[in-house]
Amino acid sequence: MSTSHPTSNKTHPLVAFHEEIEKRGVLMIEDVKEIPSNDIPDLPFVSPHLVIGLCHQGYSIGEYDTKPIRFGAHDFSVVYPNHPIMARETSEDYRSTLIIISSSFHNELRPRLIYGGSLLFHSLPRFHLSEEHYHCVSDTLKLLKSVINLDSPSRKGLTIGILDILTKLIDIFRQTDDDAAPHQPATEAVGGSLLFKRFYDLLALHHKESREVQYYARLLCLSPKYFGSLIKKEMGISAGQCIANYIAIQAKTLLHYRPDLSIQQISQHLGFDDSTSFSRYFTSAAGISPKKYREQQHI
Repeated sequence: MSTSHPTSNKTHPLVAFHEEIEKRGVLMIEDVKEIPSNDIPDLPFVSPHLVIGLCHQGYSIGEYDTKPIRFGAHDFSVVYPNHPIMARETSEDYRSTLIIISSSFHNELRPRLIYGGSLLFHSLPRFHLSEEHYHCVSDTLKLLKSVINLDSPSRKGLTIGILDILTKLIDIFRQTDDDAAPHQPATEAVGGSLLFKRFYDLLALHHKESREVQYYARLLCLSPKYFGSLIKKEMGISAGQCIANYIAIQAKTLLHYRPDLSIQQISQHLGFDDSTSFSRYFTSAAGISPKKYREQQHI
């Protein structure tokens, strides 16, 4: 089957409906035909929202947290805020439904929902539903759509209730469907994913303050060695590389979209003492100097 490349980031519903997502808290979009992409070649798309997806047909191949991933028919996925995704190839018949939850509404939801095994989505963002479970999730999404569109003061409470049901269903289905079970014991897998979630949340908040593994280990009340071993086991790369990848994505975005900022200003924005240390760090992480990277984007 022939494939199509992702279209512009600006046309994807995650971007086109950003203001409505923030206003309503939760938005469902059907008949989505692509995975969001960035206008900048080889730069992942990073969403501030929690995105839940159900693929009905076709497939999309790309990367999640720099690791290869395939999202195909009857696959269910959860992409948490600030995780980079990149679409490399999308089939022409790809169709999915997205539930997009704003960061503010997600923060309100967190203490009220029991995530359980859903924490696994931080490192294992998709799994394949059986035919029976796919139809069950589809029916739940239909009910959620009706509630989201209600013009009633009860809309938010009912939405939270159905999302709670959906979360619990997914926790059950993930334990039984074919490629859902993790290769390590469930308690270890959930614990590891919870640690990575906390690390990623802290990285989003504090990456301008520190790029040291020891800093994040201390915030998580772990020794640097033990923390590093857990992240390596969870992600397949070191904690230092996770930090470097995150900083590189932030820097590439600024280098491309903010031509009004000098490299010195960008280095200050990202918490570097000077442009020399920033250039050295970026070159090590991205394989190219910030100056050359910016020149390539504006040829």
